Amino acid sequence: MILTPLEIIGILASAYFTVNFVLYLRSGDLSKDFWSLRVLRNGKWIIALLGTWFVLAVVVVVILLLYRTGIPLLRFSWLMLLATPAEAPSAGQNLVLSGVKIPGFMWIFLVLLALNVPRLAKNEERIFRQGVRDPKTAIWKSVQFGLVHCLIGVPLAAGIALIIPGLFWSWLYTKGGIRLTTAWHALHNWTLVAILALALAL
Repeated sequence: MILTPLEIIGILASAYFTVNFVLYLRSGDLSKDFWSLRVLRNGKWIIALLGTWFVLAVVVVVILLLYRTGIPLLRFSWLMLLATPAEAPSAGQNLVLSGVKIPGFMWIFLVLLALNVPRLAKNEERIFRQGVRDPKTAIWKSVQFGLVHCLIGVPLAAGIALIIPGLFWSWLYTKGGIRLTTAWHALHNWTLVAILALALAL
């Protein structure tokens, strides 16, 4: 069977992230990163979870509205450049999730991903939130945060919509620092993993 360029990219991405996730688990930092989420103790996690679901709903609505404009560029992902005509309509994807497309491995990959969520969230928060002190910086870093996701394959509309949680987490950063924004960001990503797992199960 001859693989298409898009399939090859997916396999390489799956291999890279799988190795990366496993190496993290072997590093011994897992318990430390999970323990840092205790910033949401005493019921604060309920507020954070509801807030996360609201922000995620807004992101989905914005993506759908941007798609409804009919502007082709908003649906563009650089992965389309590698796709065959049959693959092009669904080429836009988050390459971090490539492992879920491998039969017999998807559930192992999802577990690895879920365990790595706090670490991934912490790294992004340190890059895009640390040092935010004014609205101008918050806007600039949030735009960077949203659009950088286009580098891993998401369509432009999704990258633009992700500016919204970036702005919200920037505001949270001014209230509670990196630990607080990491906790909210982790809940956001865990929600997406849960939705993906449900979709795969169905």
